[in-house]
Amino acid sequence: MSARDDSPLVRFARPPHAPGLELVQYPSLTRGWRGIPEAYRWFTMIPQLEGNAEVLSRGVRSACGAGSLTVGEPGEPYVLRPRPRMRGEFRVIRVDNDIHDAIVGEIGVRRGDNPYPAAPQSDLQLIHAFARLYRALDAGERLETEERLYAFLLMAVTHGKHTNVSRVRRHPAGVRRARELLHARLDASLSLDELSRATQLDKFTLLRAFSRELGITPHAYLMQLRMSRACQLIAQGSRLADVALAVGYSEQSALNRVFKHLVGVTPGEYARVGR
Repeated sequence: MSARDDSPLVRFARPPHAPGLELVQYPSLTRGWRGIPEAYRWFTMIPQLEGNAEVLSRGVRSACGAGSLTVGEPGEPYVLRPRPRMRGEFRVIRVDNDIHDAIVGEIGVRRGDNPYPAAPQSDLQLIHAFARLYRALDAGERLETEERLYAFLLMAVTHGKHTNVSRVRRHPAGVRRARELLHARLDASLSLDELSRATQLDKFTLLRAFSRELGITPHAYLMQLRMSRACQLIAQGSRLADVALAVGYSEQSALNRVFKHLVGVTPGEYARVGR
């Protein structure tokens, strides 16, 4: 992707916990861009836009506005143009082709099908799924990011109706093995690959079965386990820095953030109440 010469500062990230995925943010873009993806697909969402813009992709010319999402396809020219003036924030997630194709194959997209509409999409659920994936990529963990990627791509291809997603089947033995691994490794950075191997279920099937059985995703389950263990350790008088390490965080600030979100108070406040 190449921005025009007078484009503003661009924020680029290749998160270490998400191999094959990249983030690009244009905080205040006033000019268009053009490009032809090759090794990846890019998904572009526009949180804010003043003025008007249009996108040309796969032979379709469409207006795009704030809250819309477009897809850049491998080998296909993609052009964003102001109409005539614009200023906006653009957020882009690039997904390596091999990773993308493996996931949508599990979801049920037939090889060779293009599951995405050429025109910008404004479905609120799809936009929210993109935003959750972006946040996980930007500041999350590996398991959370992988879950968000599956959820986003499932919603995107289902929205395009190019999938044969089957009904959710129960896999109690696989879900039990996943829970056992999460309990045993709550201090580790687990991946969907590891859970998949342990359960002998493909990753898409595992995510659906786990959520059906327990009502939450594996990552959400892991966060609850960690906070329950953290509460026990704090009540026993452990130092907060040691508690953070014991439940999988290299920095106490990460523990503070999750603890406050799930427990309702900070670890320090929790410790003071118990004295």
